[in-house]
Amino acid sequence: MIEIEPASMKPSGRCACCGKSKRTAWGFVYEDGGPRACYFVEWTLGHAKQTARIDVVVGRWSDDTTENDRDAVSLEYAAGAFALADAAGRPAAEAGRATKKDDVAGTKLAEEAISIAGAVLEADDRFKELVAQ
Repeated sequence: MIEIEPASMKPSGRCACCGKSKRTAWGFVYEDGGPRACYFVEWTLGHAKQTARIDVVVGRWSDDTTENDRDAVSLEYAAGAFALADAAGRPAAEAGRATKKDDVAGTKLAEEAISIAGAVLEADDRFKELVAQ
């Protein structure tokens, strides 16, 4: 069973095409009571085309683990669908090894990241605007 725990949110600049405010929100994912992942969602408030960049960092989390025990998977979200993207250069890559979309496509890691991203969008009320369209 997956449990979503929203954490915090901050402004993350302005949209290059419309100048509206961008936000990044993050939180934690637990599976069967233990830590499994964290997530970061970046989107533009009130944008005509509701899209988001979702980064999911999946793996082992404990005091004796490092980013080498986790993988950062980046997803683009639009119109209710997810597409894999390269995670290099994303802030989430500091918490896990950055993956390349071609290396993760069709793997269990991609399936898990997409499943987590879907659960996040459904459970975290901060993203109602994204999923309403």
